[in-house]
Amino acid sequence: MKPWILWVGSILFGTGCQTITYYTQAARGQLEIISGQEEIFDLINDPTKPEKIRQQLKLVSNLREFAKANLGVDPKDNYRRYRDLNRKYVLWVVYAAPKFSTELKSWWYPIVGNMTYRGFFNETDARSFASKMQGKDLDVHIGGTPAYSTLGWFDDPVLNTFINYREEDLADLIFHELAHHHLFVKGDTTFNESFATAFAQIGVTEWAKAKQNPRALEDYLTRRQTKHMVNQLYVQKKIELKAIYESLETEEEKREAKKQFIAGFRQQLNDMSLSDPRLSKLAILAKRPINNAVLGARAAYHQYVPAFHQLYGESNQDMHIFLNKVQAISKLNKLERNTLLDKYIRQNEMPVKKLLTN
Repeated sequence: MKPWILWVGSILFGTGCQTITYYTQAARGQLEIISGQEEIFDLINDPTKPEKIRQQLKLVSNLREFAKANLGVDPKDNYRRYRDLNRKYVLWVVYAAPKFSTELKSWWYPIVGNMTYRGFFNETDARSFASKMQGKDLDVHIGGTPAYSTLGWFDDPVLNTFINYREEDLADLIFHELAHHHLFVKGDTTFNESFATAFAQIGVTEWAKAKQNPRALEDYLTRRQTKHMVNQLYVQKKIELKAIYESLETEEEKREAKKQFIAGFRQQLNDMSLSDPRLSKLAILAKRPINNAVLGARAAYHQYVPAFHQLYGESNQDMHIFLNKVQAISKLNKLERNTLLDKYIRQNEMPVKKLLTN
């Protein structure tokens, strides 16, 4: 029996009527990705194809080899084929959170357990679902994503949604998704995404070093340091807003405090954008929606990134030792994992740029 038949069957059996529509669109979207794939090596050797695409596909092939030889993860048959979906994103992801909580709502999925997002292959479907969540008095956030991992159920292809990324950004995406294939903890979005994010950052740094391209490395580290600073700001704001909610009793008090907090955060983003040229884009973020779901989503991907960098440093920048330690942590229960990772964050006083270059 073909793997996709098993996958679709595992999704549909045991689900209620309200979720069958969701899983049907998921199955249909996955089948769209499976159909029409082309072998990368055939495209690379086809002189009728655009030279830019051929070069990018060669880069992907090299990144696969590097990941296996130097980063301790086996790509297997992932990223050996190419699929052009003729759209900007492969998925639109919806996050939701209660009006007075920064903890994201979760949904149960077969195989992977509870996850703090809902993915749609069609933007209209995603926005329709988001509207329903808003109708239930939830804060929502929608984001387009260029890639995702099927965790071994399928061989993930290279997609047009990310093929034209600059070299270091393409490497970051490939390494991030391969990290999910290597290790995935059922029902723990923050652990999984923080690990994959940190692993990708470490991997890109090693890639740039191996290519002996100090300028590319410096450029990547500078951009990564700026992004890290912004992401950790959002993580801190989530913590602060959570504390505010917990300190107040009535909904009226929480509503007013939330309003003032968000206004203050917007002003902070604007002030930072004016004080540092590297942060000029923060003025754009200040104009976008800011709510519990936005803060929760950012934290899910970045909360424990400093902890994993600290762990890598304690592993003497040895990827084999690092991955073994992460594997051991993944076997702890969620409370124990979070407690240990929080400890690593408290120990992490080194600037991220120094961590990445060690």
